[in-house]
Order: sequence, then structure tokens, then C-alpha cells
Amino acid sequence: MIKRDTPGYAIGGLAGGEDKADFWRTVFTCTQLLPADKPRYVMGIGYPIDILICSLLGADMFDCVYATRVARFGTVFTRNGELKMRSSNHRFDFSPIDEKCKCLTCQSYTRSYLWHQLTRDNS
Repeated sequence: MIKRDTPGYAIGGLAGGEDKADFWRTVFTCTQLLPADKPRYVMGIGYPIDILICSLLGADMFDCVYATRVARFGTVFTRNGELKMRSSNHRFDFSPIDEKCKCLTCQSYTRSYLWHQLTRDNS
């Protein structure tokens, strides 16, 4: 791949179920062999810790399924950590998801509204 002089390189093809040490060792090996002056992209990262470790190992870009995977089950991220929006303690909580956030969702919808959307019967 290096001989082809591509604009950047993707590191992928890992199954996602391998041991973390093996995954990180593979990323490290690839980043050491690939040119540092071109982007090194790690495909399909599964967890936020992997983004941190892979950055430290020399990777430049990522895509991560974590946010999408946990959102499916009603988890949202805030500056104070994760909120499990299906929890019944949000049923009558009319505060925003994150009071300091200025995004459209936090400014427009309450925790109660999201709880209702996530727990109602759609059948």
C-alpha cells in the first residue's frame, strides 16, 4: 500500500471480538509502518477507550459505533456522563437533557419527552 502512495490509509478488517491487547497491537504495528505524514484511519472502533488508545498509538481518524449502539437502547451522553433515558425517574423530569448544552435537542426537548418517546408502545 505504501508503494501506491495513496492520500491516506485505513486500518481495518478486525472482527471486533478480538482481545483488546491484540487489537491495539495491530493498530500500533500499522501506524508504525504507515507514513506519519498521511492520515491513518481506524475503521469500526467499538468503544470510546479505543479512540483514546488508538490516538496515543498514532492513528489520526476513526469511526465509532458506540454512540449509535447505545442510543438504540435509550442512552444519551452529557457533559456529566451517560443518562439512561428509559429509566422511570425521567418520566416526570421536565429539565433539558443537559442544561448547559445549546444544541437543538437539549434546547427543544425535555427528559420526560424523550422518556415518553422511548417507552411508548409503537405497535
